[in-house]
Amino acid sequence: MMGEVGIRRQASGIRLWAFGARRRVGPASLRAPAHRYPVSCVKRFSLAVVCSALLSALCAGTAQAGDQVTVTLAGGAKVTATLLRESNDGVVLDLGFDVLNIPKNRVLDVSREEAAGKNEARRDHGIFHTGRLDPADVPELVRRYGDAVVVVKTAAGTGSGFLISKTGHLITNYHVVEGQNKVQVTLFRRTEQGYEKHELKKARILALQPLRDIALLQLDATELNGALPDPVVINNSDDLRVGDLVFAIGNPLGLERSVTQGIVSSATRTIGHLRLIQTDASINPGNSGGPLFNARGEVVGIVCAGATSFDGLAFGIPANELVDFLLHRESYLYDAAQPLNGATYLAPPYRAPGEGEPAEPQPGQTPATAAKPEPKDKAS
Repeated sequence: MMGEVGIRRQASGIRLWAFGARRRVGPASLRAPAHRYPVSCVKRFSLAVVCSALLSALCAGTAQAGDQVTVTLAGGAKVTATLLRESNDGVVLDLGFDVLNIPKNRVLDVSREEAAGKNEARRDHGIFHTGRLDPADVPELVRRYGDAVVVVKTAAGTGSGFLISKTGHLITNYHVVEGQNKVQVTLFRRTEQGYEKHELKKARILALQPLRDIALLQLDATELNGALPDPVVINNSDDLRVGDLVFAIGNPLGLERSVTQGIVSSATRTIGHLRLIQTDASINPGNSGGPLFNARGEVVGIVCAGATSFDGLAFGIPANELVDFLLHRESYLYDAAQPLNGATYLAPPYRAPGEGEPAEPQPGQTPATAAKPEPKDKAS
């Protein structure tokens, strides 16, 4: 005769037993009449529960609709966007401004972006942060991080800069503040009625690196009326590739908060002995010192130069050079008594071709006396 299992329903729990042995699950109060089922039904029920749990565990690592995914295409290209649907026909992605339908035979892999990894990659370095952010379209990235861009003014001219900390530290180019000891910063604060300009006239120069064209400034806390905008996050992974989207925010020709977009033309352009990022984003006088962002809103460079005679040729200082400067900023401390200090690089000695060798010292002479010309005899 087939055994039986009892299941007693209760208001706040279930009471189970089989083959005369009872096992209590939940409180024993408010007991209701028991319902008896064959053991085979309970086995099938348990198997279904186990299979459901296994299926949930297997699906936990797969991408679901609404996840941020990276799709690797047959040609090797990668697309990172929000997943709308994945089926036997292909993959549908939300690019923000359009919907992309990729046939299944063109898809090599679909991987979900792990949020936990991104949070762990973000690091606090005291006065600045490095990390990896979520991809988004350019208008959204400008809304999130554009408020950190400021105007830097001196008696010599106007440039751009960007906040790297909530305590008022900011970055600009060395040539923007070169030879100056009074710097004024214009900050933009977002309000319900729009943006308000705040002129801060007591910005201090903390450190200078003339060779890499980087300067570290700090706003005076006594001038700050309210909280500062969120600072930028710096990319320190050196993963910029040719063809990647980049955009700059700055103040070209005094036109505040201008945004220009382009791609990376070269990530390893060498001019002289310096490595620079080359881009076709429009860069003009006044952009100097502003940030160059990637498609995730991370700062990948500092805008430093652009061609004035034609478009499509601009340069930025790589972000890893900025991180190195900030980590070793004590080596480049600024002295207000000597505005040009920071680091001085003297030209090496140079001898023009054809110049003779110095005279060999004669017996009884030193090299100094041998180099002096002998006096000519006076005419009688």
